[in-house]
Amino acid sequence: MNNLTKIVAAILVMAALGLAFVAWWLGSRPPLTIAPAPAAIGKSSQQYEVIVAARALEAGKVITTNDISLVTLPINPAGAYNQASSVVGKIPLIDIGTGTPITESGLASGLSVKLADGERAVAIAVDEIVGAGNRVQPGDYVDVFFTLKQSQDITTTQSRLLLSRVHVLSYGTAVIGTATSGGSAGIAPAQQSSQSAQPSQGAQQSQQQAPRTAVLATPVADVNRLLLATQNGKLTLALRSPSDETISDVALFPQIPAVLTAKKDLTRDQQEALKQPDNQAFAGIEIDGLSADSKSSPGHKPATRNVAAVATKAAAAGAVRGGTVEVIRGTQRESVAF
Repeated sequence: MNNLTKIVAAILVMAALGLAFVAWWLGSRPPLTIAPAPAAIGKSSQQYEVIVAARALEAGKVITTNDISLVTLPINPAGAYNQASSVVGKIPLIDIGTGTPITESGLASGLSVKLADGERAVAIAVDEIVGAGNRVQPGDYVDVFFTLKQSQDITTTQSRLLLSRVHVLSYGTAVIGTATSGGSAGIAPAQQSSQSAQPSQGAQQSQQQAPRTAVLATPVADVNRLLLATQNGKLTLALRSPSDETISDVALFPQIPAVLTAKKDLTRDQQEALKQPDNQAFAGIEIDGLSADSKSSPGHKPATRNVAAVATKAAAAGAVRGGTVEVIRGTQRESVAF
């Protein structure tokens, strides 16, 4: 072996020893730890201000400032609120537990929140004549007049004021509190389209868009009167100024007799409870009481006429069945033997 070969072999041995040392050094080092990315840290630490229930909230009870609190959460629930003014005064549809975020889906909405205590939303049929030429809009105040035509129960055709200063919640497809376009309850768009379309097509569009119902905020004690007038007569909505707050004083006129009479052994508190609108509505009224032919109106004697008619019919039926005749005097009923 010559000297050159020895030199090359020595170099290779030294290189092998060097590589072995490097491999040992790399294997003895501890594993590296990877730090989280700055973007991930920023996302996990993001906070949201959310309105939550400070106490257990019952369904149907108005939310007050003491019922809510503003907290910071790492999540932002869908439909949540971040301002107290957006929640105070609203009504939960379901019970809400303490610390639970208050969301839009859990609160009452629609026409129900537009009603005052003691009011009910009642729909009536309307047309261009009933609705003051379809100029009635949601939010307006109207007087409801009704006309009763002569019939078996009514001796003369009559017309009078039924309800004063009733709030209109919706008219046609237009609803109070929502933006409307086209003027009177959406009638103008139909008129504009009829100018550019054929007469038959314009008439069809106008007929489709013409309002057919109006929803009125009616005191519960007056719902019976409105329903009877709707079924037995003709209604007319008379527009009035929103600043005009005068209403008819029903206390100046005889009280309409109820269909159901109260028990005779009621306590004083129970007798006072009969004056509550809900109880008055439960007692109900008859068409004779709604018309001027009623027993409560001076100068008319329909009660005698009705009693006589009922007694005659009952007597004829009693002649077949034999024994008794049912006589009705206003709200009083009794059986008379013969």
